[in-house]
Amino acid sequence: MTAPRSARELALGILLRVDKGAHAAPLLDARGRELDARDRDFLRALVKKTLRGAIRLDHVLQRHLKQPAASLDPPVLAGLRLGVAQLLLMDRVPAHAAVGETVAAVRVFAPKAAGLVNAVLRRVAEREKRPGAVRLPAGADPLARLALETSHPEWLVRRWVAAFGEPAARAAMEADDVDTPTDLLADPRSGSVDEILAALAADGVTAERSPWAPLALTVTEGNAAAHPLVTGGALAVVDVAAQALAALLPEARIAVDLTAAPGGKVRALLASGRARRVVALERTASRAARLAANLAAAGRRAEVLVVRADAGVPPLPRERFDAVLLDAPCSGTGTLRKNPEIRLRLGPGDLAGFAATQRRLLDAALALLAPGGALLYVTCSLEPEENEHVVDAALAARPGFARAKPGSGVSEPVAERTDASGLVRVLPGATVDGFSAILMTRLRR
Repeated sequence: MTAPRSARELALGILLRVDKGAHAAPLLDARGRELDARDRDFLRALVKKTLRGAIRLDHVLQRHLKQPAASLDPPVLAGLRLGVAQLLLMDRVPAHAAVGETVAAVRVFAPKAAGLVNAVLRRVAEREKRPGAVRLPAGADPLARLALETSHPEWLVRRWVAAFGEPAARAAMEADDVDTPTDLLADPRSGSVDEILAALAADGVTAERSPWAPLALTVTEGNAAAHPLVTGGALAVVDVAAQALAALLPEARIAVDLTAAPGGKVRALLASGRARRVVALERTASRAARLAANLAAAGRRAEVLVVRADAGVPPLPRERFDAVLLDAPCSGTGTLRKNPEIRLRLGPGDLAGFAATQRRLLDAALALLAPGGALLYVTCSLEPEENEHVVDAALAARPGFARAKPGSGVSEPVAERTDASGLVRVLPGATVDGFSAILMTRLRR
């Protein structure tokens, strides 16, 4: 019989898959099923702490290596990061376990590297103090220090400080190191908000109203994902950011969501009354099937037409819809805590590629709008190249369209983050991920 794999072995396996281009979140969901709840939480902490702290961890590691950290073989570098993350970033892990059990995990993937990893981790354990001092050469500027202290790419730190100011950029980067709480959508079909809060509390799940959207609940205690209202589909786990976005779109009889899976925004549009019916496009067959199943479980299937199609060539009549939502694929700089591998992959040169895709999708989305209709363009990126620059270029080529400002009914936090042009830009915070949104309209002839 094969021995069960430890959380550290599973974590190292995930880190190596991420190094080859995979995303950590789905791997954590899949591997976590092999573990009980306590070890599952530990696995998540191992992977997230390692990926979020990788830039700072490499800086510390370099003091104990004879070659550049980046030149190490992947299992060696990943094992060292994993071990140092436990030693310097995780308070409850004893040093002997961080070293010994990490070396055991490395031995599974790279037996010949175990000695090196063991020696380096022991030196780190003996000589470094939490969270590992940042030491820069004389003359290095403060932003280089900020990048290491917050473990963000220096190019991104410089952009954010220039765009948002140092205090706001620092706060956003610090928020990237803290998990957001679980959010729920209080669908009125399951009762009033007060009734739902009472039903959750009766089973040990405490939640409170979120200021970001009228139907948004933030869980403060308990396992909401395992509650019967959630597992049965009556309530959905939907980020407050997605719920806040749904409130930006004007009310319409039929709304189109061009990138709909897994369906959080679709359910928010229906639950809030922003749309009576939704046409939901999803390109991937498995995700379209999951979307349909989620809607069926929620009792919302009859209100949604699920269409498997590319948002760039939607098989829908042109100039016929009053409300279109395009949540465009993007660099994800507003979601670095959920997708920490982005910090290690993304470069400034990548933004142009995302912008080209976004422009193609936006042109297709604008073509669906009826005169007087509204289109909400959204990304989880904070970068102008993927947002206002894309929108402005598209509108410049289409004289019959213009930007519009969100109407009444948006929440106070969203209103506070809307500028004079109508751009909504939310930085990562304690209870919300970062995103950008711009509303447009097709002018009546």
